[in-house]
Amino acid sequence: MSWKSFYKDYFNFSRAERFGILFLCVCILIVLLINWSLPVWYKPQPPNTIAFANEIAQFRHAVDSLLLVKAPVATPVYAEPISDLFYFNPNKATDMEWEKLGMNERQIRNIRNFQASGGSFKRKEDVQKLYTISATQYQRLEPYIRFAVNETSTKQILPEKQNIPYNEEIKITTSTSRMEVKLQIELNTADSSQLTQLSGIGPVLASRTIRYRNLMGGFTDVAQLGEVYGVNPDLVERLALQLSVDSLLIRKIHVNKATQREMLSHPYLNEQQVRGILNYRRLQNHINSLDELVRNNILKREDADKIRPYLTFE
Repeated sequence: MSWKSFYKDYFNFSRAERFGILFLCVCILIVLLINWSLPVWYKPQPPNTIAFANEIAQFRHAVDSLLLVKAPVATPVYAEPISDLFYFNPNKATDMEWEKLGMNERQIRNIRNFQASGGSFKRKEDVQKLYTISATQYQRLEPYIRFAVNETSTKQILPEKQNIPYNEEIKITTSTSRMEVKLQIELNTADSSQLTQLSGIGPVLASRTIRYRNLMGGFTDVAQLGEVYGVNPDLVERLALQLSVDSLLIRKIHVNKATQREMLSHPYLNEQQVRGILNYRRLQNHINSLDELVRNNILKREDADKIRPYLTFE
């Protein structure tokens, strides 16, 4: 078979076939033109995740509401007052000491679970936030709660009804402290040379303290010194009477103007919390208070209380 006959058999088209091929080519060209020009005329919008985030927040709020309804049922009833009360540090109290203070086995287990998950008591009010401790129990225990960093002031306001024994481990005698403590340092203005004058604070810890202070925007409480890597609670307890903080020097974050980077730079805010704040701000245009974020389940109450001194909404 010659090439000429092969060409005629396979590449010789009738008029109708040629018209069909031409029509098909025109259709393909039109489809290609539409595909190339579509991005110019239509720009896809990024997905709106705010509505989805709000649904998640509503679901969490509903779950939290159910837990809050069930909580009073699980809370033990405090019946008889306990007379064997004493000064105690809730962060250091042993199981036996909690038992003497009137806590049952389940309550002690819940306290240990709270501490094992990284929780700690920094103020008296933190003890009241544990759902396992009833309001009546907290009212009886509140005068006897004391922390190493503010033990002297706590000792002055306790009722002088009787000589109540207290934990010798955190005892600080006012008279001896006044004799021994000479150096007084304000944490929010101290430089490295001043901090290294404190016993137990070397150049490395002084540098870490200043770096952590700059990240937070300043200290609001002497106890926060224990959050610096390498500073143990015993050192904070020993230096407590030599330190002070001026809360007026705190550098605050403007919630309604701050960028994501500015918020994430603070140690008390994580990426999920910052994302929730920014999404809610974008939805509402303006946030009026920290309690508004708590009500909408963007921040937990304990996290909100912790970050409160560092935020402003004006």
